[in-house]
Amino acid sequence: MLAVILAPFYLALNYYLYKRSLSWLTVCIHMIHPEKIRFCYRILYWITGFSLLIAFVLPQSRIQRIFKILSNYWIGIFFCALFLAAAGDLIGLFIPRKDQSILAAAGVMILAAVMIFTVYGSIHARHVATTDYEVTADKACAGRKELKVALAADLHLGYNSGLSQVKKMVKQINRGKPDLVCIAGDIFDNEFRAVKDPEKIEKELRKIQSTYGTYACWGNHDIGEKILGGFTFGTKKDPDNDREMEEFLSRSGIRLLDDKTVLIGGSFYLAGRKDPSKAGKMGEQRRNAEDLLKDCDLTKPVIVMDHEPKELKQLSEAGADLDLSGHTHDGQIFPGNLVTGMMWENSCGYKKIGNMNSVVTSGAGVWGPPLRVGTKSEVCQITVRFSGK
Repeated sequence: MLAVILAPFYLALNYYLYKRSLSWLTVCIHMIHPEKIRFCYRILYWITGFSLLIAFVLPQSRIQRIFKILSNYWIGIFFCALFLAAAGDLIGLFIPRKDQSILAAAGVMILAAVMIFTVYGSIHARHVATTDYEVTADKACAGRKELKVALAADLHLGYNSGLSQVKKMVKQINRGKPDLVCIAGDIFDNEFRAVKDPEKIEKELRKIQSTYGTYACWGNHDIGEKILGGFTFGTKKDPDNDREMEEFLSRSGIRLLDDKTVLIGGSFYLAGRKDPSKAGKMGEQRRNAEDLLKDCDLTKPVIVMDHEPKELKQLSEAGADLDLSGHTHDGQIFPGNLVTGMMWENSCGYKKIGNMNSVVTSGAGVWGPPLRVGTKSEVCQITVRFSGK
C-alpha cells in the first residue's frame, strides 16, 4: 500500500530530474543534431527510471537480472542527482542567468559529481574492512581470560552481493583468528534464487576457521519476498525460498539459532533471536529477552545475536553481557548515518547499556544501491575480556 502511495511522488521527482537534465543537455549539444540526441536521451532516461518496475514484472532470467542490477544502481544515482539538481536550482535563484554557459557549467559539474559518487561508492562498497573492539564482561569464563568473536552481518546475497564479497568477508574473519563467528542476519536479500553460484559460496563459507564454529540468526530480509523499490510483496507465496535458505546455511557449516540458546564449551552461552519483522510476517511469536535467557546460568557469560539493535535495555536487564547486531548499515550512504543515528539507541559501533556491551556492525554487504559513501563494509573483531572470578 505504501509503495502505491509513494509512486506518484517518485514519478513527479523523476519528471523534475528529467526536465532539468534535458535542459542541461540541450544547452551542451545545440551544435550537434540536438533532436536525435534528445530523442535517445528520453528513451534511455525513462527505461532507466522504470527499471525498478521492469525488473519486478519480468520473469527470472538474465534480462531480469540486468534490470534488477540497473535499478539498484539507479536508486543511488537518482537521489544523488536529485539532491544536486535541487541544490543547483536553489543557488540559481541568486545568480542571474543571462548567459547559458552558466547553465551548461552547472550541468557538467552535476554530471561529474554524480559519476564520482557512483564510481567511488561502487568501489568502496566492495572493500571489506576490519574494525576492532575490546570489551569487558564482569564474569568468569571457565578456562578463558578472553574470547575473540568475529561479527558479520548484512551480506544481502543476491543481485548486489555474491562470491567475491563472501571471499573478502571470509578472509577478514580468518585474519582475526576468532574463537567464535557470529553472522547477525540479512544473509540473503529476500530472493534465494537471485544468489549466483550458491554452491561456490557454500564452499567458501565452509573455509571460515574458528574454535567453536559459525552461528547465525535471521534478519528481516531472510524471507522469500519480491522487492519493488525497497517494498516487499508476496511473503507466503514461495515457501521453498525459505527452506532453501535454511538448507544453504546447513551446507555452509553455519548453525542457525532462531530464538534458541546454546551452551558452548561448557563456558559461555550464545543466543540467537528471531527477527521481529520476519517473525511477524510468518505469524510467529518472538520470545522476549527474559524468556530467551531464563534457563541460562547467568554466572557464565551470555552473548546474544539480534539482527536489529532493539530492546537493548531489556537484554541488559535479562543478563546479557554482549549483544551483536547489524541491520542499520550505518546509513550506508551519507547523510543516511545521521538519520539512523536518530532512529537507534546504538546505530553503529560500540555502546555500553547498563552492564551489557552492544556492538552494531555496518555490515559486510549493501542493500538497495550497491554503493557506500561515508560508511564502510566491515567485519568486526571483538575481544571480550573476562574480569570476574
